[in-house]
Amino acid sequence: MKHFLFILIFLVGFTAASQQSDFNTIDFKKADSISVLYNNTALKNLPVLAYNLTFHLDSDVEKFRVIYKWVCLNIEGDYGFYLKTTRKRKKFKNDSLAFTNWNKSLQKKVFKQLVENQKTICSGYAYLIKELASLSGIACEIVNGYSRSPSSQIGALSVANHSWNAVKLNNKWYLVDATLASGYFNVNENKFIKSYNDGYFLAEPEQFSKSHFPLDSKWLLSDEAIDSDQFVNGPMVYGSSFKYKVSPISPKSLKNEILKNDYVVFKLMVFEEQDINDIELVIIKGGSFKVIKLVNYKYEDGLFEFKYQFDKRGSFDVHLKKGNDILASYSVKVDKGKTI
Repeated sequence: MKHFLFILIFLVGFTAASQQSDFNTIDFKKADSISVLYNNTALKNLPVLAYNLTFHLDSDVEKFRVIYKWVCLNIEGDYGFYLKTTRKRKKFKNDSLAFTNWNKSLQKKVFKQLVENQKTICSGYAYLIKELASLSGIACEIVNGYSRSPSSQIGALSVANHSWNAVKLNNKWYLVDATLASGYFNVNENKFIKSYNDGYFLAEPEQFSKSHFPLDSKWLLSDEAIDSDQFVNGPMVYGSSFKYKVSPISPKSLKNEILKNDYVVFKLMVFEEQDINDIELVIIKGGSFKVIKLVNYKYEDGLFEFKYQFDKRGSFDVHLKKGNDILASYSVKVDKGKTI
């Protein structure tokens, strides 16, 4: 696990399977082109912005698409504001009244920063998505909860630290995350990098729940979604898994203990047909690492499966990689066991 911080810094440059398949007869090119047409529009008049973005579009899903895409492309994350709010959330973790009062005052600051500078934190993204959708006649809610990273929600739920949206289209609720879709923070330069990740648009609930866990369980939106224990103890899942429309199935846990010469079985659900020949296994121990190109694997009915034998004792950080992107991470502790 000690290498996960390094991996996090390494991964910030990489960032979406989705329920977009419910709308695969819809061509989003028109909506996406409209979002670009209104780039850099000020937020002084939200009703006018909502009208300009949507009045040429017929379906609710196209209208929501243009709103979502516009927000992702035009609003930047505010890293300094994020750090301040993180400290406050921790401070008021056990004082619900103080937290409520602080949170009310925070929303005013979030809205002011959003309108004046088009910079915000996750709650600002979620607020703007909801407001523009509502102004366009689309039911949309803010979902508050937990976002998982190599430094948070490991082993136990801590402070609620994230907000995203649920949107109702054709009488069905879908999940989106404009914050993570819009880009990432370069922590070394204290700078927000715009990098749109389309995989967070109408994402599969089962996949969404591996990196997002709502305070209100109704927003899991699936009987197959994992529970809170599975959420905090599952493998680390990154934005690239959304990008490539894959979801880790096995191992189910972040931390794994086996005996020497045992095999670990890795399984990925692949939601969209694609080239899987470039999926690799990266194994790190101490200051050394090796990359294993996969040869003997099974790929059938969307399930990608292979196994790897650990023939040395020790503690390993293990990462599933596709191209230059890390999909998921695990730790494997190998104890003295069988001999060959």
